[in-house]
Amino acid sequence: MAIAISDKPAAPGGPVGPPQDSRRQALIEATIEAIATYGLSRTTSAKVAGLAGLTAGTVNFHFAGKQDLLLATLKHLADEYGAAVEAALAVAGSDPATALEALIEVNFDPEFYDAHKVAVWYAFWSEARARQDYQAICGTVDQALDEAYLALCRQIIDEAGAEMDAKAIARGLTGQVDSFWQDLLVSDQEDIRATALRSCRAYLASVFPWRFKMPDGEAPAAPAVRTARSEQAPVTLPAWSYDDPEFFALEREAIHRSAWHVLCHVSELPEPGDYRTLELLGERVFAVRGKDGKVRTFHNVCRHRAHAVVEGEAGRCPGVIRCPYHGWSYDLDGRLKTVAAQASLPDFDRKAYGLAPIEQEIFLGFVFFRLQAAGPSVAERLAPFAQELEAYQPESMAPTSGLWHEETGVDWKNVWDNYLENYHFPTGHPGLFELTEPAFESEAKEESRVVRLSHALRDKPGRGWSVRHYQRLLPDFPHLPARQKRRWSYIYLHPAIAFDLYPDKIDYFQVIPCGPGKSVLRSRSFAVPDARREARASRYLNLRINRRVQSEDNRLIQSVQKGLGSSSYSIGLLSEQEAMLRAFQDWVRAALPVTTLAERPEPGTLAVRNKLLRDA
Repeated sequence: MAIAISDKPAAPGGPVGPPQDSRRQALIEATIEAIATYGLSRTTSAKVAGLAGLTAGTVNFHFAGKQDLLLATLKHLADEYGAAVEAALAVAGSDPATALEALIEVNFDPEFYDAHKVAVWYAFWSEARARQDYQAICGTVDQALDEAYLALCRQIIDEAGAEMDAKAIARGLTGQVDSFWQDLLVSDQEDIRATALRSCRAYLASVFPWRFKMPDGEAPAAPAVRTARSEQAPVTLPAWSYDDPEFFALEREAIHRSAWHVLCHVSELPEPGDYRTLELLGERVFAVRGKDGKVRTFHNVCRHRAHAVVEGEAGRCPGVIRCPYHGWSYDLDGRLKTVAAQASLPDFDRKAYGLAPIEQEIFLGFVFFRLQAAGPSVAERLAPFAQELEAYQPESMAPTSGLWHEETGVDWKNVWDNYLENYHFPTGHPGLFELTEPAFESEAKEESRVVRLSHALRDKPGRGWSVRHYQRLLPDFPHLPARQKRRWSYIYLHPAIAFDLYPDKIDYFQVIPCGPGKSVLRSRSFAVPDARREARASRYLNLRINRRVQSEDNRLIQSVQKGLGSSSYSIGLLSEQEAMLRAFQDWVRAALPVTTLAERPEPGTLAVRNKLLRDA
């Protein structure tokens, strides 16, 4: 029997995987609780089944016996922790101090630094009969972590040319971590976590004062070479520029009015009279297909009294565009056609009162527009990646989902700051990190202000239900070159649009600034028609994965937006893995050089200061 698969979101609270996988995971989680409550030797299959709300027979169905269940639980924890350590090291890159800091964060992450989970580790370690099992399952992870501590400490010592015992320092750090894990078994989790983080950081600052700062104050001055390096480190845009009405007014004119924005895809306007609307920057815009088959874009403003001539996100005008206020009507090409009660009006030039056109460009099937002409076309700007884009055959695509949009109390720059860097992938998007290879391609085209990011999909199946099945079910798409058949890529057209390119579909992701510290996110997916079950399943799973990613991103950017208003934060530093973000922020600085000022100028002086800096 065929099962219909659609892009319609699953109901909240619905199953996240097959029942068998859910029950197996429930048993493992119940085993963690049972060991923490009763101890290893007193944990029984019956107790586990009771805690999981399942029958004892369910335990026997999924595991050969109690011992198999216990070992599976320990392996689950070891795999979870090992993956987090691997991700932390991948994010940290080549800087040893950043890597050590990341490992400390992992060790005291609430995901692992949990009293029940810690109890399981020590239950196996403390019982003589179970110690051999612990070593077989966890020994590799423990050894790899010890070797990482040692290698990173040696690297810091070698960089400074110091005479220090790396092995002793690394063992001291291991001892700090172990002691706080033991304390968690008898103390309040949050209090111990804060103390543990502070103690480990203070230890590193005491041993390596030129690379780490004390948690509650300044570390001793770094060597001259490190000071110079710090002074040259790229910094972020100032916090004040993310929620300032005066600055937003400058952005609106200097960046957004001349930017290309996407309105729709031509497939969304199949018949003459079909239209799509959009509001941004105080303007109402709509695209309509004419009787001659051409798509045109206009201001959605009647020339009589400024009422909107079309309403809603989409619709159809039967032959003419009729303003619902006074009944003035326009041809589908924008010419004024009829005027209600014309005898009551003086003579006027009807040709001068047609709908006001907006500059439009149709590129690869997408309808772009800009409110103010300036700079190259969309085709010229995307030329370096045109061949890659064309391979997806976007002109022959049709929508696979409804139009999604969401208002958010987050500045448009904050959204793109997050979108244009992969530094946060391992910690911010664990599911996405399981799907794609850690190494990624990135490039920024300065002349056209376009960024490309690209990830190959992992061959090894991920643990998440959606990720695992997407990797397994993704079919071959013959129209794609081999290199693009298993790759997720993103092409960003500064400052407003990104195209997400997947083998099974593509979508546009649009950020519409609607005020200081406020934006609207807007997106829709499209695909070449493909009735294969695997293609439909892949699109559905893709949607599930990206819905989760969007939810994770929302939490991240909302937290950052709050933090930008803190008195403790002015500017931040950018890592080497945030090079594309640095390019984006440099483009903002080029348009508005007042953003080079760490502190906000006096109110009312922003425009003047910006002009002085630009002229200089």
